[in-house]
Amino acid sequence: MDDKRHDRRIKNRVDVYYKRLDNGQVDEAKDEIYTTVEPDDSFSFFMSLKKLDSSFGDLNKAFVLMMKQMDSKLNYLIKLLRDNGRIDEFEGFEKSYSCDLSSKGLSFVAEGLKEGDAVYLKIFLPIAMHHCIKAVGRVVRETSINSKSCYGIEFEDISYENKELIIHYMIFVERKIAKNKLEHDG
Repeated sequence: MDDKRHDRRIKNRVDVYYKRLDNGQVDEAKDEIYTTVEPDDSFSFFMSLKKLDSSFGDLNKAFVLMMKQMDSKLNYLIKLLRDNGRIDEFEGFEKSYSCDLSSKGLSFVAEGLKEGDAVYLKIFLPIAMHHCIKAVGRVVRETSINSKSCYGIEFEDISYENKELIIHYMIFVERKIAKNKLEHDG
């Protein structure tokens, strides 16, 4: 895989839940990342593109993908209702948003972190808000953006599928930016 693809960063705002980890909690968080299995009907826009064969026309593909997305979102809402709207998986996490994103890490607005801290992240991309990307990373830098601290995190543990989803999302965003630029310049 091309290293340029990994080093590319996009400035984009996505929802991030984070929790600083003690040394004893790091292995537990890593286990959760790799043992969590999404249900078969969980929707990933880009991952599901691979599952449609070329016999589908573009319009049919779009319709099938839209139906899969609606079905998985309904399943997610049913689960929330069944659990009385409680989402225990966010207990102890702080909610924030990203400053930038890449397949090797991200930076996000936070307070009280320091370089070297281990952080458990739950990231939600706008293309699949019900799919949680889980990762463990370390704080590698702190910068200030609009008088807020933005902490750079390098992923130490993230599943291959979630890394690929981030890469596909980055391509999606860059394509959208390029398309908008063409429409405004042309």
